[in-house]
Amino acid sequence: MSGNDAAPGWQDIDRSLYESWMYVTVKLQNELAAYAGDGDLMTVFIGDEQRTRPAAPNIYADGSVYFVMTIGGNSTDREINIRLCYWCAQLRQLFTIEEKSTFTPELPYGNTSDYVPPLLKGCKKYPLQRQLTVNLPAEVPFTPADGDIVAAFAGNECRGVGSIGNPFTVFSTASGETFQLRYYSSAQASVYSFRQNVTLSENDPQSVTLIF
Repeated sequence: MSGNDAAPGWQDIDRSLYESWMYVTVKLQNELAAYAGDGDLMTVFIGDEQRTRPAAPNIYADGSVYFVMTIGGNSTDREINIRLCYWCAQLRQLFTIEEKSTFTPELPYGNTSDYVPPLLKGCKKYPLQRQLTVNLPAEVPFTPADGDIVAAFAGNECRGVGSIGNPFTVFSTASGETFQLRYYSSAQASVYSFRQNVTLSENDPQSVTLIF
């Protein structure tokens, strides 16, 4: 999965313009967390005005990714349209989602329970997301290991990455799109590509067993 969006030129904000602050912790969706890394940024707009310093990701050992932001506001900010923007450097794609909210000063939003905005709903390039589980047959030409990876490709573009036996998200541009599966064996340090193609249907989730 990749895009060709231009990297945003977000800058720090002038804190003197705002009377109060709202504190927000955002957890990145698992489907996007696999692609998070250095160079990623997240920020918030109210209307067309950027209201927080661009935040870098906090990536934890369990793979979860969090962004912590302080959003500036004024007494005129009542019912507002908040636009959350996430730049993924690895995918070279900008994800945005907009929702109505109320500016509440000093509110530590997302601290007591995870706030996971559905950023993929705002993704125009990949409007369809399907869950796929890939399984191994009883006999394989290698020893499976925890570091093994399975991926779904459309042409040369990776559209989803996961592990054997666990559902992962595959991103699609249209219904009926066909994908090739590839498997990385850490024991063999090699990639297996499969002639069998997978067409994801409207039935969700879906599973397939690899044929070696």
